[in-house]
Amino acid sequence: MFQETISREDARQLYNRLGPGLDRSNRFEERAKALALELLAVEEGQRVLHVGVGTGMEHAVLQRAAGPRGLVVGHDLARGMLELTRRHADTPLCEGDAVQLPCRTGMFDRIFSAYLLDLIPLVAIPAVLREFRRALRPDGRLVLVSLTEGVNLPSRLFVAGWTLVYRLSPQWLGGCRPLQLAPLLEAAGFAVERRVIVQRGFPSEVLVGR
Repeated sequence: MFQETISREDARQLYNRLGPGLDRSNRFEERAKALALELLAVEEGQRVLHVGVGTGMEHAVLQRAAGPRGLVVGHDLARGMLELTRRHADTPLCEGDAVQLPCRTGMFDRIFSAYLLDLIPLVAIPAVLREFRRALRPDGRLVLVSLTEGVNLPSRLFVAGWTLVYRLSPQWLGGCRPLQLAPLLEAAGFAVERRVIVQRGFPSEVLVGR
């Protein structure tokens, strides 16, 4: 597991440049994100925090699920991603770092984050998870999605190739590298359910934390 990845400033600039092009990754991530949203099980009227909004497609799904009586807040390091999200959903959006969320303790019923932690340095992930736990109600639910290690021959070959490219230039892969987040989530105080989805050889772990 790579300890380091690209810097926060490099990540901000990279994802500002990617813009709508980020949606090309859906051919590898779509099934895992769909399962994650199902497991998140947002109910009408709930408060939802979405960290790492991407281009806003999942954010719009969250807004529809929470309904007019709910509150969905988006948070992202890259202003370009927030601007794209505004085209899909009319919700509060915050620009900033996930290690310090601008919200009160226990504010949210649900927290959703997809393909964010796999581009954060390993040493910083526990701080992000502590922030997620702080922001979540005691009976709330957190769902995370990330690139993970392979679980069958196609996904192991995929990850081996990904690792070779990552060693050459993390920027070519958006700074993302395979993680195994379940132990880190358990260390942060969550009871964890883990599933792995492989799409076109790309292995994603979907984690539910309670």
